[in-house]
Amino acid sequence: MKEIFSFSSSEFTEDEDIIQHFGMRGQNLMGLASMGIPILPGFILTEDFLAEDSEEHEEHIARYQKAFAKMGGILEKDWDEDNPLLVKLVVSPMLNMVHTFSSIHNIGLCDTTIGGFSGFVGEDFAYHEYRGVVLRIMELELLTTTDNTRRNLLEKTLEELRKAKKTPQIKKAIDSVRAIFPQEIFAHAGDQFFYIKELFLKLFAASETLSDSAILVQAMTFGNYGKESFFGSYTTRDSISGKDVLTGDFFPNSFDATQADGQSISKISKTYLDKLKKIGKQLEISYKEIRNIKFNVENGKLWIIDQSSVPGKSAQAEIQTLLDLLRDKHVEETYVINSIQPGRLSEILHPIIDKRSANRIPSHTGGISGAMGAAIGRVFFTTEALMKEYRIASQRNLDNNLILAMPATYAGDVKAIEAANGVLTREGGYASHAPVVARSLGKVAMVNPDIVFSKTGLKIGNKIVKEGDYISLDVPSYDDPVVYFGKLVLIEPDIDKSGLLDFLEVVQTHIGDFDVHANADQPSDAKLARKFLADGIGLCRTEHMFFNENRIPIFRSLIIAPDRSEREKILKKIKKMQVSDFYGLFEVMGERTVTIRLLDAPLHEFLPHSKDSMDAFVAFYRKNHPKVSESEIRLRCDMTSEVNPMLGHRGVRVAISYPEIYRMQVEAIFEAAYKLRKEKGVVCRPEIMIPVIMSPREVKTIRFGKRIEGFEIVGVRQIAEELREKLGEETIDYKVGTMIELPAAALLADKIARYADFFSFGTNDLTQTCLGLSRDDFNSFFTDYNEYDLLDKNPFQYLQEPVKELVGMAVERGRVVKPDLTCGLCGEHGAEPENIPFCMDAGLNYVSCSPYGIPLAKLSIAQKNIKDLATG
Repeated sequence: MKEIFSFSSSEFTEDEDIIQHFGMRGQNLMGLASMGIPILPGFILTEDFLAEDSEEHEEHIARYQKAFAKMGGILEKDWDEDNPLLVKLVVSPMLNMVHTFSSIHNIGLCDTTIGGFSGFVGEDFAYHEYRGVVLRIMELELLTTTDNTRRNLLEKTLEELRKAKKTPQIKKAIDSVRAIFPQEIFAHAGDQFFYIKELFLKLFAASETLSDSAILVQAMTFGNYGKESFFGSYTTRDSISGKDVLTGDFFPNSFDATQADGQSISKISKTYLDKLKKIGKQLEISYKEIRNIKFNVENGKLWIIDQSSVPGKSAQAEIQTLLDLLRDKHVEETYVINSIQPGRLSEILHPIIDKRSANRIPSHTGGISGAMGAAIGRVFFTTEALMKEYRIASQRNLDNNLILAMPATYAGDVKAIEAANGVLTREGGYASHAPVVARSLGKVAMVNPDIVFSKTGLKIGNKIVKEGDYISLDVPSYDDPVVYFGKLVLIEPDIDKSGLLDFLEVVQTHIGDFDVHANADQPSDAKLARKFLADGIGLCRTEHMFFNENRIPIFRSLIIAPDRSEREKILKKIKKMQVSDFYGLFEVMGERTVTIRLLDAPLHEFLPHSKDSMDAFVAFYRKNHPKVSESEIRLRCDMTSEVNPMLGHRGVRVAISYPEIYRMQVEAIFEAAYKLRKEKGVVCRPEIMIPVIMSPREVKTIRFGKRIEGFEIVGVRQIAEELREKLGEETIDYKVGTMIELPAAALLADKIARYADFFSFGTNDLTQTCLGLSRDDFNSFFTDYNEYDLLDKNPFQYLQEPVKELVGMAVERGRVVKPDLTCGLCGEHGAEPENIPFCMDAGLNYVSCSPYGIPLAKLSIAQKNIKDLATG
């Protein structure tokens, strides 16, 4: 290894034993040379060579002369006055590290060569570069000298040289430097090179991280060197769309992109364009990604001067590149799958901010990412105000891009979240109401505890936002969310053209028997879920079906109905709606499983939470019940409120108090199923899920019914059989199961399994009840816990160990009693890639998440399967 290794596109080594001594940059150049890429010629000085070089300098002169002669021969240049050879000296470290001093360019530019160089590039440019060489020599010497007197002199002279900008000033400043350096470095290019090399050797000796580095010496070319000379930079394909077309610019008669206006790379002559395309394709195949390439054409000859990865490339562009490489058999499916982080798929599923539009727009960074994506719109602070503006804007064909901003959202605000582009709240966290609903609807959500709401608007940091002002929300997958105080530009996703669906087809082949279901309440959700290859619906939240503007007053009337007779009348109206709802879901999903959770939310959540909505409901109710006073209506609403509704009158507890509600829902499920089979010949697979179970007796009662002292709860089995006989239909296969969302249910899983066909773990509520944390309040102290390492991650995004233990135990106990018990997870934890390995290892059969979480979950599953297969 005591040789000088010359390289060019026609001279290189592929011997790994030798290449390993070349450092990172040297190894990269050998790869390019082996592909025939027109790299600039040069040579490499290894650590072993340099160790002797410092001791026996004279013996190596001939070798250097031979190496420089090779470079000059290829470029038809020499260290002469007319057409000088200039080189750069670059550190090639063994590790990919950033160093304070890594290179000097234009070595060889001195008094004897400046005239010839000026003849090609002009005197001003030539002396600017000469100044740069001298500056770098002085900076390098400052790093290697310990003599304080000399350091002070260098620093003073260096400052004067830095201030020199125009050619006369530069000449004068360089003259002042001559007195403190050997005259040879100004008089002869070769002496200048050897002086600089010695300084680098001193730098290596003083640095532990550089001591084993190699030195790379490479020729330089210039895009401003003659008539057919230019500089250019391009990416091998569009870094946003992934379209297989070169993007970039070239700059005629320019050294770099700062000297002139560029022209589109597509306008370069076909001779060069064809070469650049070929080179780009070679590099994509070699590096298996989009590359950025910088090049020079000097007097009609093309040289590649640098190539690198493309920072900021979109997930869509990455996927398109990988799919093209897969199609052309340059990579395997496993490589494609493992190359994409699951979280990056969010970029394709949601709009993203065009960062170019964010220049000079004030912003505030921080908060919690509730639902990924970007949203722009005028801000409104109540559901009523937003819905009113949305209707007016839609009717008048005005801008209906709106953002809902509230301290917190509730069930009655779902319609506003659906109409808005995004929602901004102060209270809650990743698993609180606004983010959960936003994720299910494909909207953007952000929680920021720093927001201060007032009667006239809100304040974040030092910015005040009033109703109707434009704001932009940027909620990326792997960075802090940002509020911009202004109207930015969005890049809208196009799922069909993004390559995502083709990518999912590849992923699907590595999924195995672990399923991904969707949390879907509307046919539109189900259609999107099917597009993402969902295996079924794992959670249909029936309470969400009542928030339609035309339905919510009717359902509110049900809640405050004075007796069962009045409730029965209202339930007949609601049942027609529910039949239509379930029919739509069953039709989309066909024979795939649809798991319908019977009414869960606390009843008070459906009631009005603002003066305007209460006034509207009072008017609606009195129209149908004129004898009931306004005060009576308000009193009935107030009577439903609870101190701790999360643990209050909800889920199965409502069914015990008002069994007619669950009966209506069960009848609607079977009527929809029979109707679909009769009209479309589709045999669906409904699963009825009972929420908030704490004991096996609750499940037994809802499934099989119970009669006591003149009161009766009719069970699902009897309801289904009575309806089947009434309609004269053949039996439809169905299952009855339960959510496991309370520790008591997990502990009693073996007993509950006697009456349940499946378990679905509601890990949002299980986390709350297991850890004693409120998902809506814990963010007020989470930062303190995080700071003291008491909680590492958001427990409503990442499953915590106690919750995992409850899930694992419940699965194990349940299957002791019922070995074929189906178990799934339907909390928002199911879309978090970090949780997927646990879910699979715990023996679950599926996870269920919002439609937009399905691609992330599927990719995580495939990656785990590939890893498990590789490790045996």
